[in-house]
Amino acid sequence: MKFKTFAFLLAICTVLAACNGEEAEEPVDSRDAFFNTISAFCGDTFVGEGTYPDDPEHDLIATELRAHLSSCDENSIHIDLYRNGGETWHATWILEKREAGLHLYHDHAGDRDDAEDVLTGYGGYADDRGSATRQYFPADEHTAEILPEAVTNVWMMEVNEEAGEFIYYLERHQEPRFRAVLQHTQL
Repeated sequence: MKFKTFAFLLAICTVLAACNGEEAEEPVDSRDAFFNTISAFCGDTFVGEGTYPDDPEHDLIATELRAHLSSCDENSIHIDLYRNGGETWHATWILEKREAGLHLYHDHAGDRDDAEDVLTGYGGYADDRGSATRQYFPADEHTAEILPEAVTNVWMMEVNEEAGEFIYYLERHQEPRFRAVLQHTQL
């Protein structure tokens, strides 16, 4: 009797699978989906400005900002940030697939003439709040070591494909610290 029941259930499952005609797809992690969303813009440029803070003395305010997705491969995306209409290079945001997850790394090595004085290498891993169009990167242990005041930093990157926007946002102590809104352009 048990064998007949098992055979009957197996037959029903086989028929249902055949009727469906599709294999079940693996769910895509939001971090992978975000990486793919950003990758679609490789080679493109976003132009805009810092919208916060309101301090005109801040290096990234009252100047044109350009984010150029300069290189992409299956494990990393480099986004070069320029200011002053593209004349001054400021940093590279590097999104990397690492063993521990999707990581945002700030590379400021080319920011100044004296690279020894430049703070570089800070960032964090994407947490579980994100989506295919937005990810949050709380400061990691390395950031806490080299920049203790940034231990509460959370960086956010967002792509609004409908509006053609790329948004970079930073908060510290759960308060806004910097925000830039950049528009997709065909340069």
